[in-house]
Amino acid sequence: MQVTSKWITDIEIERSKQHTRGNAQRTRRHHFVPQMYLKRWSDEHELVRFTDTVTGCGDIDLPEAIAHEEFFYRIAGEDIDPDEHPDLWFETHMGRIEGKAAEWLRALDGHPDGRVKDPNLLHNLAVFIALQSQRTPRSRAFELDLDAAIQRFGPRTVIDDRLALPLICRTLGIPYSPQQHSEIVEQILARPDFSSDPTAKAIDNSIKVWRNHIVPMFAFRRRWWLVSSQTALITCDEPVVPVQAPGWPRTRVARFDSPLLLYPIGPHRLLVGTPADQVLTAPFALTSAEADAVNVEIAAHCLRFVYEHPGGDIGAHLSLPQMLEFDPAQAATFWEAMSPPTRWSGVGDPPSWPLQRWTT
Repeated sequence: MQVTSKWITDIEIERSKQHTRGNAQRTRRHHFVPQMYLKRWSDEHELVRFTDTVTGCGDIDLPEAIAHEEFFYRIAGEDIDPDEHPDLWFETHMGRIEGKAAEWLRALDGHPDGRVKDPNLLHNLAVFIALQSQRTPRSRAFELDLDAAIQRFGPRTVIDDRLALPLICRTLGIPYSPQQHSEIVEQILARPDFSSDPTAKAIDNSIKVWRNHIVPMFAFRRRWWLVSSQTALITCDEPVVPVQAPGWPRTRVARFDSPLLLYPIGPHRLLVGTPADQVLTAPFALTSAEADAVNVEIAAHCLRFVYEHPGGDIGAHLSLPQMLEFDPAQAATFWEAMSPPTRWSGVGDPPSWPLQRWTT
């Protein structure tokens, strides 16, 4: 099945590259959480409250001043043709998507609670939410660690792994067949790297994961539901939040194929993704206790910052354990290197997974 959204097509990507070639302006400030998204938590002065979960300090500022890094999406290297791959094309492409995504989110604002069924809207949302899941500093760090682990343990050893190869094939858009395992291994090993520059390679791989793996997963293997909350909700610098079922240990990282995906779209609205065969039961409104648990989950999933309406103080009252130090270079195996601790690793009494009425 093909996703109908134009935004993952070669035609639109080439259009973004052409826009970049013809634009002399250099955008230095690259937002890993879109400004238009953060504005949904802003007040009449367009201000948003942010809280640093490491230091506990917070402040209020404009969305344009937070959640960014200089040239974070710049794709450049000595072995990259700047005409074929203009260095800021991905930043241009994301900006074009965000302009439309503001309309898609406004469409959700007028949608009643319950299942979202419009196929065109769903495909576009899949593109946007999948993109948000892959454009963050945590995703970048994962791709860099992944490449380092592949080089450390050997490309053939990793690619030939029966668990790893199907995942690699999804990223590269290659159909996987167990009967053709060896041939596929040789095919991938013969492919040249996008670049020898680690950051450029990491960005390129994130783009492939977004287009070939996460978008189809979110479009075809998920149903999406709108849920309201009278209790205010926060968001964070990693706003696509996977939630596992009660039996899943808190010491294991939840992935994007988890039973629930949470994506807050405003202080009182939550988008929930479920497996395609799951039906959520009413009420599609969070109790105060459920909203509090969701906020803890959002905060626990963040890399560092949570965001909320300036009139709120949820972030100031959060009490979260710090992440344990983890050096993947010290791991004894590839899979160990790719299995970092969670915020609840080493915590004696971690909270239960939220929204168990939909996962039990």
